Amino acid sequence: MKIKSNTQYLGFILGIIYGLVFRLISDVEYLDGFYNVYSITFIWVIPALIGLFPIMFSSSKIYLSPLKLFLYPVLTIFLFLIITLVTGLEDVFCLFIIGIPFFIAAGVIGILLGTYMKDKMINKKIYSIFLLPLILNPIENIIPNKSEEFKVEHSIIINKNKSEIFPNLLEVQTINEKQYGNGFFQIVGIPKPLNSKMYSDGENRYRIGYFTDDFELYESVDTLKENEFVSFQIHLDKSQLRNQPTDIHLVQSDYFKFGKISYSLIEIDTNKAKVILSCDYRLNSKMNLYANFWAEKIISDFEKRLLKSIKINIET
Repeated sequence: MKIKSNTQYLGFILGIIYGLVFRLISDVEYLDGFYNVYSITFIWVIPALIGLFPIMFSSSKIYLSPLKLFLYPVLTIFLFLIITLVTGLEDVFCLFIIGIPFFIAAGVIGILLGTYMKDKMINKKIYSIFLLPLILNPIENIIPNKSEEFKVEHSIIINKNKSEIFPNLLEVQTINEKQYGNGFFQIVGIPKPLNSKMYSDGENRYRIGYFTDDFELYESVDTLKENEFVSFQIHLDKSQLRNQPTDIHLVQSDYFKFGKISYSLIEIDTNKAKVILSCDYRLNSKMNLYANFWAEKIISDFEKRLLKSIKINIET
């Protein structure tokens, strides 16, 4: 795409600056109750407005091309996301979470409102549309979030007896990269499990799960029935998290909370048992449907890969 005039460049630049301003505002702690990234306003309204800048500051010829009405906003969003990645405001995984609705909102609004804007640009009042997030986000935060509980569960058959399997569920042996594999979520930065160790502080038993990137999960033993069942309660306040946007904005937020991780053992015969791994979690937002789309995919991928790795270690 060839940009023909400085005014077109100005539209891209202003759109990016506009998006960065609201992204930076969302990180101001004392404004968290009014402006944040966990809002419909930030995920859908702001990208639509970002995408309008290159349309409003381009030559009128853009309105003759529906393709440009779609591509100009999408390109502005792409540049905005790249800048947030380079500056460390977001990491790769965060970009995938917000990128999908950002591109959809910008592209669709560009087509639907592009022609409308042609007749309205001479009216300076139309620029007040860019103040919408300052009104909508605080109003949105007044509305209570919806809290919902979810569970992801997977199972695998291991050709060993229960007494041999169970200790390997309490303390997961070292998992190498070949066993666990390297899929989409690992490529975009989700930590991979290395092993887990059981400890005792004299009164309570707990486990620490060690992951790549120095990520560690502290899990207290909630319920344990030898060779049959064990559940762990995750404590993020005692865990070692990464100083990355994904951990700061998602793992440590009130919008996503881990519950329990549990293993169940069901004997099939003397040297064969079914291992069931489940994870409970809670979502507390106005976009639980979209949030759970990602949460379910990530946890499901983790459980399948972990169970496969455990099976390989135990059987070999």
